[in-house]
Amino acid sequence: MLLSLFLIDLAAGLYLFLPLAGRRNTGPKFYRLVMAIGAALAAGAAISHAMAGRSDLAAVSVAVIALTALTSILLRYPKRLLFRASAAILGAAYLFASVSSYHAAVRPAHIGWSIAGALASVAILGSVNLAMTLGHWYLVVRGMPIEPLKRLAMATLVATIARLTLVIVAIAAGGVFHEVAVRQGIFFWMRAGWGLAGPLVLFPMVWGTVRIRSTMAATGILYVDVVAVVIGEVLGGWLSAIVHLPV
Repeated sequence: MLLSLFLIDLAAGLYLFLPLAGRRNTGPKFYRLVMAIGAALAAGAAISHAMAGRSDLAAVSVAVIALTALTSILLRYPKRLLFRASAAILGAAYLFASVSSYHAAVRPAHIGWSIAGALASVAILGSVNLAMTLGHWYLVVRGMPIEPLKRLAMATLVATIARLTLVIVAIAAGGVFHEVAVRQGIFFWMRAGWGLAGPLVLFPMVWGTVRIRSTMAATGILYVDVVAVVIGEVLGGWLSAIVHLPV
């Protein structure tokens, strides 16, 4: 269940942050690439859900894959209502899949925690991974404006701050500090150090390289950022399942 949660959150984040990259800036091939990656991740989530005996959640992931294929086909008609409707429905499906997976894996006492936890995880995973993927795209499309990478770098900062705030609020509201920070101390402090402090420490370096249009250097730093966030979210998902709160 935790593997499914990670995969679907990553897929959702990649897709939902695509508007910050912009189709006019990156071109339709980048959009199709990201949607193909998202579909592959959703397929992995469907298999994991099926192995966990949750055929209902597996069906949701399969529906996401089908909607991704439809949206990718309609991408050649970006101004038509059919494409916009399909893109919006796919975004809603991703959000539903993420929240449903989070609620099933973490099992918090209130659905509000599931919504907040899923959105925070989707935001931090999606923004940093899409930024790293976009950094590579600058090697493919020469002369592409730097503004999309700036927007995604800033989105990563905002998402990290939001994730950190949610963790603090959840620990304080649930009274689980001793459980996560002492009994699970090594895992929690690794989660906090890598997944929360790491992106904050790396942001000035990412932003500095982006400002001078050194996209190769920015991509290299974003690699480290991605590793830090992935470690943090994997450990965070495991800890959240223990205390039933988004930590």
